[in-house]
Amino acid sequence: MSENSPDRRRRQLMKAAGLLAGVGSSAAVATGSSDADESTTANETPTTTENSGDYCLPENPGLVTVESDQSFDDTVTAIKQRIEASPLTLMTTVDHAANADSADLDLPPTTLLIFGNPEIGTQLMQASRTVAIDLPQKMLVWAEEETVHVTYNDPQYLAARHDIEGKDDLLQQVSMALESLATGSGSEDEDGASKSKQEC
Repeated sequence: MSENSPDRRRRQLMKAAGLLAGVGSSAAVATGSSDADESTTANETPTTTENSGDYCLPENPGLVTVESDQSFDDTVTAIKQRIEASPLTLMTTVDHAANADSADLDLPPTTLLIFGNPEIGTQLMQASRTVAIDLPQKMLVWAEEETVHVTYNDPQYLAARHDIEGKDDLLQQVSMALESLATGSGSEDEDGASKSKQEC
């Protein structure tokens, strides 16, 4: 396996994030191994990832990505406007490309929006305190060549990661709100983005 192969990089990132350490309970997903797999020796047992419920791991675990039909700047502006028009509070905006430039490094347009609603977030933290590491909610707008993407955490994945139970209606509400912010669904700019969520 090439040291820089996409599969190896993905496994390294998952391992670094603790996803190969066994998070949650039930529905174990084997990471797999082979003679060429440098992360497993002959004396080791392949690691598995466990998640609560029936949630499965797509190629990019826990991420929902949509493609915007607008420019990068217009996409960022549109999402900010949707947040400001909702019960949510925009807490901060991180321009990673500008930060990279300040260090004399190049990075394509990459902006992170951090926002939340204490009334909703607190209920999730009451169910599992560790979900606070993934809150407030985040939405990443990033450009790759001519394509603008919007990526956010899948609430159902976070529920599995943090063993949140009994909050199905609330999680569905959060999922719908995030999709609406990312795509403009239910608003005048409904066609501003196309959904491309990775399915299992």
